[in-house]
Amino acid sequence: MILERLVFENFRQFRGRQELVFSDVRERNVTIVHAENGFGKTTILKGLLWVLYGRDGLMGTDGQADDFEMPDRLINEGVAALATDPHRAEASVELVFKHEGDRYVLKRSLTLAKQRLNPKDTDLTLVIMRDGETFRQDNPQQRIQAIVPDGIRKLLFFNGERINYLAMQRSSAEVSEAIRQMLGLQLLERTINDLNHANVKGKLRSDLRQQPTSEEKRELLDQRDLAEGRLAEQQDAIKQIRRNLVAVDQQVEDINAKLSANQKAHELHARRNRLTKELEELLTRKDDASKKLARLIAEDGYMLFTSDLVKRGQDIMTRLRAEGKIPARVLNTFLDDLLNSEVCICKRDLASGTPHRHAVEELKTIAGDADFNNAVGALDHAIGVLMEGARKTEEQIRDLNIERLELARQISEREEQIEEIHQLISGKNDDEAQDLEARRTKLLLDRDSYNAELGRSEGRIEDCQAEITRLGDQMRQMEEKDASADLAQRRVTAVEDCAAILKRILDAETEDLRPLLNEEISKHFRKIMDRDFWPELAEDFTLRIRKRVAGAIVDGEDVEIDAALSTGQRTVTSLVFIASLVALANQRSELGLMLKGLSGSAYPIAIDSPFGSLSMFRKDVARYIPELAPQVLLLVSPTQYDGDVDEALESVGRVGKRYYLTFTGPTIPDRANPELVIGGQKIQQYFPSTDEEFTQICEL
Repeated sequence: MILERLVFENFRQFRGRQELVFSDVRERNVTIVHAENGFGKTTILKGLLWVLYGRDGLMGTDGQADDFEMPDRLINEGVAALATDPHRAEASVELVFKHEGDRYVLKRSLTLAKQRLNPKDTDLTLVIMRDGETFRQDNPQQRIQAIVPDGIRKLLFFNGERINYLAMQRSSAEVSEAIRQMLGLQLLERTINDLNHANVKGKLRSDLRQQPTSEEKRELLDQRDLAEGRLAEQQDAIKQIRRNLVAVDQQVEDINAKLSANQKAHELHARRNRLTKELEELLTRKDDASKKLARLIAEDGYMLFTSDLVKRGQDIMTRLRAEGKIPARVLNTFLDDLLNSEVCICKRDLASGTPHRHAVEELKTIAGDADFNNAVGALDHAIGVLMEGARKTEEQIRDLNIERLELARQISEREEQIEEIHQLISGKNDDEAQDLEARRTKLLLDRDSYNAELGRSEGRIEDCQAEITRLGDQMRQMEEKDASADLAQRRVTAVEDCAAILKRILDAETEDLRPLLNEEISKHFRKIMDRDFWPELAEDFTLRIRKRVAGAIVDGEDVEIDAALSTGQRTVTSLVFIASLVALANQRSELGLMLKGLSGSAYPIAIDSPFGSLSMFRKDVARYIPELAPQVLLLVSPTQYDGDVDEALESVGRVGKRYYLTFTGPTIPDRANPELVIGGQKIQQYFPSTDEEFTQICEL
């Protein structure tokens, strides 16, 4: 998908026709829109999302408007106020893009009449131009979802100050889903869903229920339907809980920012932030130590119970030595060789009947057997290994327990200090600080409740799945004498087996992609971060950054923990993940995976305020921006762009097109500058007017 042109018609502050032509040159793949905050940068991003996904594109994960107030009022205020016919006044956004050799023209519009009645009811058309012919797509939204699924829109078109959430553990499910959708695995997922749909499996089960079958089997079918209903309810509940958690985390971040700005509480809050990071690091180290202890006990714990076996072995060795059987003075094999050769080592004759031969034969009664000697040697060695292993295992268990106890002490200490800070802030003679702290405490309690409910729901899902499997097994084991019922059962079984096989393939394919994505993430990460950190996509698809604890070595190995990341570091990590996923999607056909014949997909990226939360990483990220995707749109304010960012982007020479927004209105937005300076050139971007208010897109 390569964007070519975005056209606004009376959409929000863009009055009349305003258009943006994207740079699609491979070597200059960056398009920049410069504008002060409040002029309309976010509206450009939201217009792109609206034309692709409708009103859903304007909403956040919590179902509320995301950085976009009044999402139901999209028609330009001036046009709406002067309209004489609400059916003729309308707002529209048109997007022209290329995909897999075809050109698409997508247009979404909304009349004033529909905006007043139901803003979700938009008119959407999609025209495809292929081989000199033009086709009108019958199901435009379905086609758009196939090209750029809704599940990945937040990874392609986003606010740069909000993207850091991807590098948090709560986003692992979203990361896994993004991998599946962007790398073509939704084909399998869709097939599985289709097989499990009521129109397929449901209909076959209905046919089975109508067959002359036993009451017992009919009851099992009813029980499974109920179990699947409970499963669907719990899955919906988990989705809602995760949305609630995202909303709570955002509210906590907002309150943290206000506490940091509060004159009386900011020092205590800063200390709490530091202690919280230390606590997270200690908890990670304690978890790692517990895992090492569990692994050690699982692999070598048996050695602690070998003392009786070792003692018996030692007793056997002592007895054999007392009997003179070890060490053997001479071996039977040696004596047999002498007798067979009939010549002693002293050259005496050992022919049959000679006294010398008789003397050698007498020695065989006290000679040792080679196999016996080998067995004794092996036993002696095994006893030594067990003794040393038991000693080492006991020592390692003791050291790990000591480490866990010390970490538990430090954790308790940090928790007490954090609680003390909470008490101090709550007791401050400052109404704002008290109110913020009280709200923060309530939100943290809400988060704990949501996490607890999440765990309970996940447990209920496991129970439902186990019950469904059990009921299915029982039905398969029942004998059906009636041929038609047997056929209906085989059909249901075939569909269930196919869905189960495809699910295993989907899981295997997703898991095979993880090391490839890890490698891609590491490659991109090293271009920005120069500290002793490295990225890792964990088995549960948690995107995390690891580091070594300086000077900490256990069993000859460095201690590794999850790094406590700043907002800027999380933002960098999230951007790196997105870029890596986009790169793999582009290379999809070249990946040696199970699913063959899937073509690669090029995806663009559009970022509003890309440098807002990056602090010291701005320059490195700016230099890296062109590598994020085959095509990049940046919506930047002067405060974010001027200085290091400007120099870095100029140095790579990848900016293909530049635009700026001008604002005409009675008052300029707060802290906005009437002039814009780009490349040393001053450009007027604010035009005072008491009669009208609108924004225009101008190309540099």
